[in-house]
Amino acid sequence: MIYRIVQDIPGRLRLALTLPRFPAVDRCGVEAQFRDLAGVEEVSFSPRTGTLLVRHDRKRATRDAILERVSAAPIPPTRRPRPATELEQKKKTAVRAGLLLLARPLIPPPIRPIMAIYGAMPIFKRGAVALRERKLNVDLLDASAVGAAMATREFFTASLITSLLKLGEYLEEWTRGESRRLLSDMFHTGDEWAWVFRDGEEIRLPLEEVVEGDTVIVRLGGLIPVDGSVLEGEALVNQSSLTGEGLPVAKRKGLSVYAGTAIEEGSLRVLATQVGDQTRAARVVKTIEAAEAVKAESQSKSEEMAERIVPYSFLLSGLTFLVTGSLSRSAAVLLVDYSCAIKLSTPLAILTSLARSARHRVLIKGGKYLEKLARADAFVLDKTGTLTEATPEVADVVHFNGFTREFVLKQAACVEEHFPHPVASAVVRKAAQEGISHAEEHAEVEYVLAHGIASRLQGKRIVVGSRHFVNEDEGVDVSAAEPFVHQFADRGNSVLYVAVGGELAGLIAIHDPLRQDALKFLAALKESGIKKVVMLTGDNEATARTIAATLGIDEYHAQALPDRKVEVVRELQDQGYTVAMVGDGINDSPALSQADVGISMRHGADIAREACDVLLLDGTLDDILTARAVSREAMELVEHNFRTIVAVNSAALLLAVTGAAPPVFSATIHNLSTILVGLRSLQPLRKEVGASG
Repeated sequence: MIYRIVQDIPGRLRLALTLPRFPAVDRCGVEAQFRDLAGVEEVSFSPRTGTLLVRHDRKRATRDAILERVSAAPIPPTRRPRPATELEQKKKTAVRAGLLLLARPLIPPPIRPIMAIYGAMPIFKRGAVALRERKLNVDLLDASAVGAAMATREFFTASLITSLLKLGEYLEEWTRGESRRLLSDMFHTGDEWAWVFRDGEEIRLPLEEVVEGDTVIVRLGGLIPVDGSVLEGEALVNQSSLTGEGLPVAKRKGLSVYAGTAIEEGSLRVLATQVGDQTRAARVVKTIEAAEAVKAESQSKSEEMAERIVPYSFLLSGLTFLVTGSLSRSAAVLLVDYSCAIKLSTPLAILTSLARSARHRVLIKGGKYLEKLARADAFVLDKTGTLTEATPEVADVVHFNGFTREFVLKQAACVEEHFPHPVASAVVRKAAQEGISHAEEHAEVEYVLAHGIASRLQGKRIVVGSRHFVNEDEGVDVSAAEPFVHQFADRGNSVLYVAVGGELAGLIAIHDPLRQDALKFLAALKESGIKKVVMLTGDNEATARTIAATLGIDEYHAQALPDRKVEVVRELQDQGYTVAMVGDGINDSPALSQADVGISMRHGADIAREACDVLLLDGTLDDILTARAVSREAMELVEHNFRTIVAVNSAALLLAVTGAAPPVFSATIHNLSTILVGLRSLQPLRKEVGASG
């Protein structure tokens, strides 16, 4: 862009830009081109005068960078007027109906019926569609109620019903939009553009034009717009939006970065590997938005009941006319129904509660699971990564049958390094700490799910894994290890067996410290109404018993393979329990799927995160309590709303049938109660999570 300096004082730079008058230049587009510059504090552009005001940190380098940017920056394209959204349309409709109702006393009486009919046309159209499709639903009931009011010349009543119905529709759409906005804000990747290095120059592109393989440039204070790997540069990146980590993480060449994370210091050139809807942040948002379709049982029942009530409203209206002969009373019955409030309040309460849990970094994948978590009375907990820190360390190494300690650790590390499991990482890390080099000497590595790893070393089969795998499956004599195994078990350590050529080569004791808040978490679970807590672990009986005793858990299952974990969950379900399963490993995924509600930590295996119904982004035990508190409060809100709807509308219906109140009064009571429960359903968006109990 061509510019002229109007004002240049320390910390303040005002420029006159030479821009075309037509078409008008997008103000936001101009300002956005300077906001990512280090040292820039505020940017303001006036399309009317064509002046750009930039406040900065008074550094000469910042001033020069601003002038360099304005010289190279392209003129942003004109932003086309966007079409009105459904929410905006409903807002306009509701406001227009309300204003017409308020202005009614000023409208000449002959015009009022015309205005009432005109305002009700959308309701009549929906009713006509329902009639054509032979459906006795709420649309037909609403149209009949408004039509009955007009037939009895209650035009004010018809206008009031129309206004309240439109207000209810706007309220519902606004709540859905507010919930989605909250999710977008949580994982927002910043401005909808990115700086990309193409054809030897740095250019600014709309985010939708960035493709895989592009080199994206992100500077101090900028948000990373893509998932990718660092090509060049060093930076401290705040990843709290995705991982919850409070401290920034150092990123350098070869490391991965994610969309929506922010650079607090430094700058990076990033090779884009996932863009747009494929980024991790976008997938999280899509997961929650998809959760709207997974309805809670109470929501499905409420909506089904709401539809079933409609025919009875018509029947009661007809009986009222037959008994009383009063068309006014008959119309008043149609003006009161339970369906509208039930269909509005229950899904809103569920949706806002899902958004509330997401705000607390707990992703619940649907109302169905929200409800089941609230009803859960048994928790099955996998030990590793749930009750422990998931940061195991090698506590000891024992060798047998002429093999050396260094050989055992070296060969175990050599095969374990191929698998990103916390225990495998602990073995590899221990070898590195002791300076043991474990160059590739083995043949292809075979992973046996939930058992261990097997390979070949100089023609001999080498196996690393559980006692069941080494002793029972591979037939290796492990009797010499018994004294050491008991010692390790008493300390709460897990044991890896290492065998070569059919002989026991050694043992590796693994210590995975218990979470500091595990005892408090278990106590809180029981206080919240959980009747049964079961611990599952792949450890041997003695180790499992020691850990269970430390945590005060009465029931545990040692050496639990994936099939056994599923059996435990199924047995509890057969006993009548609603089971929540918490796990994070590959071997936990079958049990997570079997449970009524599966809960996985963010650090878990990809398959576990996919199989779960609740994903804890921060991976803390408090998140489980948060999820349960949100779900229980959501179900209490649904029940409270239901009781209010039944009580208020039953009273209004009684007034209508007996003629104790005019139709307009019954209609007002009914519609105001609908709006009341709708507003109450918004409470989860404004509340903090209360006590878990």
